[in-house]
Amino acid sequence: MLNCAICEHNSFHVLWDLPALPLTEKHGPFSPETTPGYDQQLLSCAHCGHVQLAHKLDPDILYTPSAYAYRTSQSSSTRGGCQFFHDFVLKVKGQETFQSLLDIGGNDFYLAKMLAPLVTHTTVIDPICTSQDGQVIDGLYVLGRFVEDVNLHDDIPTPDLVICRHVLEHISQPKDLFIQLFEQCSPETLYVFEIPCFDMLVEASRFDAIFHQHYHYYDIDILKKLIFEAGGEYVQHAHHYQGPCGGSLLVAFRKAKVKQIKPTYDTQSKIQKRQEAIVNYQSMMQSLGRQLHSLHGQIYGYGASLMLATLSYHLQNDLSGLICILDDDASKDGWGYQNVPVTVRWTSQEPLQPHSNFLITSLENIRPIFQRVLKMTPRRILLPGII
Repeated sequence: MLNCAICEHNSFHVLWDLPALPLTEKHGPFSPETTPGYDQQLLSCAHCGHVQLAHKLDPDILYTPSAYAYRTSQSSSTRGGCQFFHDFVLKVKGQETFQSLLDIGGNDFYLAKMLAPLVTHTTVIDPICTSQDGQVIDGLYVLGRFVEDVNLHDDIPTPDLVICRHVLEHISQPKDLFIQLFEQCSPETLYVFEIPCFDMLVEASRFDAIFHQHYHYYDIDILKKLIFEAGGEYVQHAHHYQGPCGGSLLVAFRKAKVKQIKPTYDTQSKIQKRQEAIVNYQSMMQSLGRQLHSLHGQIYGYGASLMLATLSYHLQNDLSGLICILDDDASKDGWGYQNVPVTVRWTSQEPLQPHSNFLITSLENIRPIFQRVLKMTPRRILLPGII
């Protein structure tokens, strides 16, 4: 029986049925028979309101080599997000000093290197670093493992500053992780986590960013409850409005030293508002899909999004009518998607017909793409979201 990962109750409200929801980040030659969709549901706990998926897919299905190939430093928007994270840590810590930093899910060490000057020892834990396990790289001690497989007290210098950026939404049992951290780290440790914010996703109509890899969807109320349930105390939070998936939430917390007051909020109101937002999104996407079918002239997509398959799914359009997907990154020229029949072309190499139509297909970059398309004398621009 499925239990809520926060409060462990097993009564859920079904926010959204998502039959045959496609996988994202499936690059390669178009081959739909080898990349099926998987039935999914978005659930809200009837007791605490936490939002999570009904079905957890096998990691071997979800995390392909192409997904693992992503690196933080390759994305300008992600680099900007790391700077926001860095500045938040400095604000929260004040005059406090630290000795041992742990970065959970450190990817290519970009954020760890930014914060390493604050401490004398830095450890990065990330299973994508298996080939570097046990090595010291640029002064950072690297463990290519899952954090659950590391004893944070015995295997590394006991951390007193722990950071974790865009990992918690992938972990099926987040409360167990928090309990492990509280047990194995210093009693004074400061924790700073960042995750996509579900309230901001709803506000931005970024429901294409509900996908199989993100098992949990957090807001500040639920994060406070998770911290409380695991034995911690909330310190501070901030929203990064340019963060991924509509915006992200940063929260700082510690292990509680005194008994905390249990957080309370209106669960039923949350469920109702989110259900209404999903209905509105479905209506918007149906209308946009009809517009896409009725446009005259050539239509280009713009932005080689990792989420293209779910965008296509909600538009109820396989996007085969697009000339191609334009992208400003030359390295993506010739890219394809295994489950969407389109090809990516570098903008500098694709001759555009005047007065063409454009569908913005990378919603993470909707504002700069919109400005870019305006300079191309478009006939029409379709926006699947709120700019």
